[in-house]
Amino acid sequence: MNCCGAGLVHDPSHPSDHKTMYQVISSAVVAAPPPNYVLKMLHNNKPLYVPQNGQKTTNAVTDTKEDMMEIFQTDTNGGAREMKKLMGRRNYVAFVAYDPEAVQGMTGAGSIHSGNQGLAKLSLAVDFVVQGDGGFSPPTKYGPVIIPSLEFGR
Repeated sequence: MNCCGAGLVHDPSHPSDHKTMYQVISSAVVAAPPPNYVLKMLHNNKPLYVPQNGQKTTNAVTDTKEDMMEIFQTDTNGGAREMKKLMGRRNYVAFVAYDPEAVQGMTGAGSIHSGNQGLAKLSLAVDFVVQGDGGFSPPTKYGPVIIPSLEFGR
């Protein structure tokens, strides 16, 4: 699918659990986007829960939920968008690792090392860069989507 978006599969009662899986969707820069009806079909606004292993899905509430993030509020031309979870345009993503504790005390970018303590807990910032309407229009940046450092057992 040649589109972009972000989501996560998680336990809503434990949002920073180590079992949380973030999903970052991007496509090849040269790939053509899908037709609008395909994106509309994928924009499901119903809550999706993952069933227990080996069980058929019933959409009953479980401890694992899939959520897509609504990061595309406006189009590349500035107009409002109806479908905010996926964008069907040529795009790429940029990942930046950073230490959130180091960033809080600095005005610039955080370092991946915190003093002499070695490698700090890293988070990721993900920016989506999406092509505009015309071939010569500048790209639009969406994000960042923050993927936090996850804690084991929390």
